[in-house]
Amino acid sequence: MKKINHIKNNHQKNTILCIVCAFIVLLSCKDQDVMFKEYVVEGGISYLGSVSGLTSRIGFNRLEVNFNVVDMKTTKVGIYWNDYQDSVMVNIGKQKVIHQIIELPEGEYSLFVKSFDEKGNSSNAAELITRTVGNDYLVSLAHRGIKSKSTTFKDDLSIEWLNPDPVNGARFTNLIYTATDGKLKRLRVDNGTTFTSINDYKQGTTFKRVTYYSPDNKWLDSIVPPAVDEVSLMIDKKLGGIIEYSSQSGNNVASNFYNGNFGDTWLTNNNYPQYITVDLGREIPVSGFGIWPSYQMTGGKADPRAPTSIKFESSLDNIDWRPLANFDYDNSLYYNMRLFNVPITLARFVRFSGVECLSAPIYSESIGGEGTKEMSLAELDVFFQILN
Repeated sequence: MKKINHIKNNHQKNTILCIVCAFIVLLSCKDQDVMFKEYVVEGGISYLGSVSGLTSRIGFNRLEVNFNVVDMKTTKVGIYWNDYQDSVMVNIGKQKVIHQIIELPEGEYSLFVKSFDEKGNSSNAAELITRTVGNDYLVSLAHRGIKSKSTTFKDDLSIEWLNPDPVNGARFTNLIYTATDGKLKRLRVDNGTTFTSINDYKQGTTFKRVTYYSPDNKWLDSIVPPAVDEVSLMIDKKLGGIIEYSSQSGNNVASNFYNGNFGDTWLTNNNYPQYITVDLGREIPVSGFGIWPSYQMTGGKADPRAPTSIKFESSLDNIDWRPLANFDYDNSLYYNMRLFNVPITLARFVRFSGVECLSAPIYSESIGGEGTKEMSLAELDVFFQILN
């Protein structure tokens, strides 16, 4: 019985202690409220809540500014730039999600966005760093490059694409061509696509590649550089082949120079001049040649064992030959296709000759330098004019 009374007494003490603590807390809060009210000025400035979700969409000489109005007392929102010298005031009604278009010339901008109520009270400014694009941006753009474009003249068109330009905002490319039924068709080529093959291409018609740009991938504006017709194609190498050559070395045979494989090479074993003769497989209006340097033995750089002077010839019967053009050849270590345009000439056979090598850069002790005699080249492309 004494134990029970002891428990009851402890319970009563704990209850009284809790009541006293609660009273002290309430009194303390009240005292703080009184202290705070001493510094409140009746009718003083009332600050609004700033906008939230401040973003933009980049356009061509214009900008879309997006934000959410979070303070229900807001009646206007000001958008300022150029150190508050220029601005747009947006009236706020029931719509609290705002998409405001502002015409702005190409450039970088620091925007400040402030909310206002009907009494003119304002919020703290929210800042947004953004930009617009214009003609300077447009002239820097190019349609996605083509590494090769060929046909076997069986209503086919094969295109191997170079990498797109995502840094500047390339998003996709449309291949626009005339189909066999005479209708214009558009085929979307995504950035990840490296090869396109179609089987309803109307032979002898031009086509276009049109790349669409959006700097921030938000598509306020679709920005497209001027497009031009593709007026030449490469004849597919499966139609023909090399029928004669001057020399070759080991496994680096002459047929490697016209097989569609950039990963092998034709290496000669005698001094200049060197040549190969190609049967194209049919007569075509030849308009140009592309020569790809070798890179297999030079760590991805162009093999300097290449001529400094070259020439091209053509024939209809492999008996009577006609000179097309002579060119200087760049045998530097820079790896890319060397392109040579020639007068449009109907031909069934073509001949490439490496005439001489007057000098060559040094890649290593055994490759390049003075006295280079061997010639190492990877691939020959033959282009013909599309006669629309």
